[in-house]
Amino acid sequence: MPVARPAITRKQTALSDHRQTFDELCAWIEAHLDEPIGWQELMAQSGLDHQTLNALFFKFLSTTPMAWIRKRRGLGQATAVPRPAPAHRLLRAATA
Repeated sequence: MPVARPAITRKQTALSDHRQTFDELCAWIEAHLDEPIGWQELMAQSGLDHQTLNALFFKFLSTTPMAWIRKRRGLGQATAVPRPAPAHRLLRAATA
């Protein structure tokens, strides 16, 4: 008995055709996280429109471009800046 496969839409196929462009854009974003990055920069760098970029990020990363950029920036800050110890731990250490 043949296995039923979900139908692949034309839009899904078209998005897969942009995988290399998407990967290159993500690499560019990583290299420019310390600079302002908005929709205009993303569209100019990739040559893709706003809707296609949004669809690609949802397809490959399950998020929006701006949310992914914020997350990547946050990860860089988390490794660069040590977090202070919670106050309750400091109090216990002082009284011990």
